Amino acid sequence: MAMKVIDHMNANLAIVGGGAAGVATFIAAVKRRAAGTIHIIDPRPVGPGIAFSNTDPDVICNTSVDTMSVVSGHPLDFLDYLQSRGYAATPSSFVPRSLVGDYLTDRFQRYREVARRNGIDVFCWAYQFHSLRIDDHHRYELRLSRLTRRQSLIVTDVVFCTGHGAARVPEILMPHRDHPTFVGCPYPETEMLAKVPAKSRVLVIGSKLSAIDAAILLCREGHSVTMVSPSGEIPGVRARFIRSENISFDLDRMESLLTRWNDQAAGPCPTSLKYAYLKYAAQTLSENTRKPWRTQFSHAIPYDERLREEIAIAEQGDCSWQDMVVGFLHAANSVYLKNKERFIGGLHPGFRDILHRYVTAIALANAEKLMRHIDNGALTIKRGELRHVATSDAGYDQWLVDWGEGLQRFDAVVATTGYHFPYYVFNDAGELEIDVEGSRPEQAIDISRDMAAHDPGLADRESIWFVGPPAHMRLFVPNALIIVAPLADQVIVNMMDFFDYDRASDQRFSIPLKAS
Repeated sequence: MAMKVIDHMNANLAIVGGGAAGVATFIAAVKRRAAGTIHIIDPRPVGPGIAFSNTDPDVICNTSVDTMSVVSGHPLDFLDYLQSRGYAATPSSFVPRSLVGDYLTDRFQRYREVARRNGIDVFCWAYQFHSLRIDDHHRYELRLSRLTRRQSLIVTDVVFCTGHGAARVPEILMPHRDHPTFVGCPYPETEMLAKVPAKSRVLVIGSKLSAIDAAILLCREGHSVTMVSPSGEIPGVRARFIRSENISFDLDRMESLLTRWNDQAAGPCPTSLKYAYLKYAAQTLSENTRKPWRTQFSHAIPYDERLREEIAIAEQGDCSWQDMVVGFLHAANSVYLKNKERFIGGLHPGFRDILHRYVTAIALANAEKLMRHIDNGALTIKRGELRHVATSDAGYDQWLVDWGEGLQRFDAVVATTGYHFPYYVFNDAGELEIDVEGSRPEQAIDISRDMAAHDPGLADRESIWFVGPPAHMRLFVPNALIIVAPLADQVIVNMMDFFDYDRASDQRFSIPLKAS
């Protein structure tokens, strides 16, 4: 009996989100000829997304060129792009984020032309996604909006690549979010800088990567900056963030360790668990690096002394841990995807925060800028949580803020407290929508290990998929580009297999007409 040939050109695919994850998914779909029509839905131009829409050259990636390819199977594609345009880069280079945005735009346009040559229709819809209604198996109505306009699309397959949710604003600052010198998110950086009066005293809430970006730009512009966070700590320092073929992790051992705690448990980290974490970290470092593990880290307590020591360690090439991070991310994600059901486990927050310093470490160049600003008195880092905030609208000294050291006066406040992870929930009308505030986790649909929607409310398994931050419920780290590109390709493969299974088994299958 002849094998039934499946023509994927009948498929009608919607990619919701046109940033890095959306572009990676689009490229994978075009390369594999997964659909005859591809719709990309994003109110912004396809390519940079929010993450790489920066224009200031001082806003650089904290991951190296080696890990920034958007084309699965071609890990040095970004390096090729840079070198073809005369940019002096190596795999270890940390480059301005604007270059990644340009690269994403270029690759989208390149593969759009490939799609055209292969007879694939591509439509870009500058609309906001509103909701998805399941009309039938493989028949989904996407409802879109733009100002007062409404638009509906009927498609057979959907991949959500919508990035992070809304920016987090601490509750104590919510009454002041409309104040003229309050900045709720440091990006776009041009808007942040425009809202801060000249020669201001600026309070930056947070001390992680977006706070680092904000502090560097504000100090450069002549402002006096104070960063405050509950930890009072900034990320570690690395000289590169690259792939390494010589790093290995024992997945069974890692899984055993991760299942000793789950996110339902409360309280401080038990001494026995903390010891188990440290023992695992020390043994893994010893097995994979030649440097004694104790010499790879600063043990100083004051933030300025620690930063100075970590810069020196990175400059001397002694932070061998940096070459293990990519392998660790892949290994942890493998553990999370090993089981059919969602992985129950993780790291205790007390240790997760320690690990996070190194997973999200600062590029050496940024660390050196911070050190200069600290040394010249333009930047101070404090430990504390906001207890009292008051504002006025008159002149300078518009903010009075107390984080445990008494009331301090500032001219502007910048919140750099990250973004909500989005949840996908069914509303009262039975339509799938995005909870961008991350406020309804108990209502969120689950995600299977092949990145498809998995929910008791679904009558059938549906061709609804997730790539990037939308997959956070299933992955340890969902949003690093080195994770996103291969994941996008695998999701397209899974989607095509699902399409083939349904067609070959003669399940009901309603193909919509192509958009006109």
